[in-house]
Amino acid sequence: MGSEIGELKNPVILELSKHLKTDSKSGILSCLERIKDDPKCSKQFFKDGGLGLLIKLFSYQKFKILNLLLSILANACLVSHIRQEVQGTKIAIHAVSILKNIKLGNILRCRACRLIGNLSECSCHATTLCEAGVVKVLSNVLKSSSNIPLSLMAIRAVRNIWISLESSQEEILESGAIRHITATFIQAVEESIQNSSKHRELVEVCLKAMCALLGGLDPRSGDHMRGENDVQGYRYIIDCCMEKNKKAIKCLHSLCQIAECRPILGSVGAVECVIDLTMKNSPSWEVLVSLCLFSREAVNRAKIRSGSGLDVMLALLKKDECEKYHPMLLHALAQFVYDDQSIFIMVKNGLLDVLVKKLKQMILEIPKESEERTASKKRPGDTSTGRADLKYNRTNYGRFSLDYRRDDWSPGSAASICSSPPSTPPLPFYENEVDDNAEDNYSPVCSDNEWADNEEEPQEEVESLKSSSSLIADMEETQETGKGLKVIANEHVNAWTLTLLSRLSHHDEPIEKLGDPSTIEPLTTYIRMSKSPRASRILTRIVRNRTYLIPLLKQGFVFEAQTLYGSEQYTRQLCALAETGGALGEFASILVRGQESHRFMVAVSIPFLIKSRDGLRNLLNNHGGLSLIFRVLADREHSLHENAICSISCLANSLEIRPDSVDRSQWASDLVSSTAISCSESFDGRLLKPSTVTFELDDGSTVDACRNFLCQKSDFFSAMLQGSFSESGKKRVKLKNTSKDGLDTLLLAARGDVFDNRTIESLLDAVLLADKFLMFDVSKNLTEFSVTRLNFENFSRAWNWARNNECYELKTCCVKIFLTAKISRAERVQAFYDFSRSDGFTEFLGEIKDIVSGVLCQR
Repeated sequence: MGSEIGELKNPVILELSKHLKTDSKSGILSCLERIKDDPKCSKQFFKDGGLGLLIKLFSYQKFKILNLLLSILANACLVSHIRQEVQGTKIAIHAVSILKNIKLGNILRCRACRLIGNLSECSCHATTLCEAGVVKVLSNVLKSSSNIPLSLMAIRAVRNIWISLESSQEEILESGAIRHITATFIQAVEESIQNSSKHRELVEVCLKAMCALLGGLDPRSGDHMRGENDVQGYRYIIDCCMEKNKKAIKCLHSLCQIAECRPILGSVGAVECVIDLTMKNSPSWEVLVSLCLFSREAVNRAKIRSGSGLDVMLALLKKDECEKYHPMLLHALAQFVYDDQSIFIMVKNGLLDVLVKKLKQMILEIPKESEERTASKKRPGDTSTGRADLKYNRTNYGRFSLDYRRDDWSPGSAASICSSPPSTPPLPFYENEVDDNAEDNYSPVCSDNEWADNEEEPQEEVESLKSSSSLIADMEETQETGKGLKVIANEHVNAWTLTLLSRLSHHDEPIEKLGDPSTIEPLTTYIRMSKSPRASRILTRIVRNRTYLIPLLKQGFVFEAQTLYGSEQYTRQLCALAETGGALGEFASILVRGQESHRFMVAVSIPFLIKSRDGLRNLLNNHGGLSLIFRVLADREHSLHENAICSISCLANSLEIRPDSVDRSQWASDLVSSTAISCSESFDGRLLKPSTVTFELDDGSTVDACRNFLCQKSDFFSAMLQGSFSESGKKRVKLKNTSKDGLDTLLLAARGDVFDNRTIESLLDAVLLADKFLMFDVSKNLTEFSVTRLNFENFSRAWNWARNNECYELKTCCVKIFLTAKISRAERVQAFYDFSRSDGFTEFLGEIKDIVSGVLCQR
């Protein structure tokens, strides 16, 4: 209804309808010229529903009518709603018919190609065109035409159909259209040498189409672009890249993602090209990806190595401003792990410094990654990571590359020195946001002066062939990756960093700084925080290398190793190296002639490393190591003080210094049986009336006790309280040199009451009193129990008690238990600090030295 109203009101529609009815060709031409030349008239014409009238004009076989008609429709079909309006009409069939008809000439065929290209922006029209046989027709046009405008339009039409309709791609491949586009490209490059602007324009259009045709990464597309003779297609793409042509660089980048193409590209200079482009210009994403992809084949890795490509990649890895490229560069370098010559070059150019820097970043990322993983678990519906992996793992072609799944490529055999590096393509971290194939209503038009002089054609407005969107987005505008993708990127960087570090740890020749603190400290920190078994294995290989033993020793790694995940394996490797003759000689040399800091470090480290008594005797006695250890023990401010405390304990265990054993269970049974008699029972079993005696002590305190029980348990008290002494029969008796806590503890022990909450001093006082009062069974049990109660909290108190009471055996026992007790490092240090605060600290150190030296000197 709206169309009918429009036809009644729009004068052009009314006039064109009239001329169609009267078959007035001149009138039709007049209307078409008005529609074409007047934008307002054209807009209103289509708005009022005049499109149907134009479709009817295809029945006219007049050149000028068809020429204007195709131009008007092609311009109109730039707009999506116009393309929708012509769905269901025969516009596509008419356009293909014109394109098939060679007799109509290049002008109309070019206009038809332009219309087909614009219609192909819609997948529905692309389907109709393919059903009408447009692919074969376009292929024939490209094969036979030498007309530049016609080639331009035909190439664009093929490209748009490929992009809009995935099902057309197989037909386009089989039609040979890609081969013909490549042949056109080769010819245009050769002609453009003469500075022909038309041919340079054709080169650009060919390259843009080739980029789109490689979008699916089908190996056949890459093969068709080789060219018929001597791989000319690849050679000319590389030549264009050397001229910094962005479309050519994009095309090369796409070819490099096809595994089968890379060896051939490498043979015609592509590797040298991308290296040269990287060296002479600021890094381009496509160029760097291409360089990294070339690292996947041995033949191209050799070219990268000989062409200074490794130097270039390491130089970029050292630049913070190129950090967004670092993941794929590390992945590329990881492909060289089995090439000793490449490893040498990388080490020479600072590979270790790069890896250490990455290690430090990995340490900083561990808490963040942990938080992000926790957050991701709370969002199970988030599948962004999976999509990214699918998108970037699509390159799975070719026997020459690492583009297979990990199970398909396994150089890490039983004889290999390390596991296979990750084979994920180095692309999952960033890409261009811009769709390079977006037309944004772009439709090229050829001007009339491009035709032969004998062909008259009215002047048209010339539109640029340049697309509104650039082929390659500036990498400074790289899209912001999501948190999940960033975590994945960090995991890959971590894996490749550890792969390269692992390879360095396997290297036969010593690598400068690999055993230095600058490397070992971040590696041990990473192991401590991440608990990574892989990193731990790397450190183990470094530790077991004889070359790094002394550097590790001088930096105090022996002490650090005690606190690390997997400490046993590090200590075991160090001990195996330290027991060799060469190492023992170096230790002795350092102890005698080394710098003072190194002498102390080696001396304190020796007990952790040397287990043989001969080795310990030689280094500690003969070369002064033991004196150095005791100098550190005496100086609480020394940086090695706490390590020296653990060192002397380790030495005591190596020398098998042991205190007398104590059987506490035996004591418990003895105590119960020996105290089973009640206080109210007499000597002969008759019940006696209990009586109490009060003991007055030196400090004025008193202790009440059962007179009969004491006499029963002790001959001393029996004689005192029931014999002929003056104390006999008295209710209050004075006891000299007796402590209240000691006497209370003694009475509790004698009666079999609970006394294990008593202080160590009261227990030891009770032992002395038991001996004094001839309570031998109780004395024995109290002695054994007192020894079992020794711990890091009371070692120094018990030792000082023994020292003050001249109990030398107990004093020695305290020292030995302190040295060999199975307690933590912190507890041992705390116990030692308690000793150091007493006035007998010097005597304590002397006693330790006497005990250790005595055992060391034994043969």
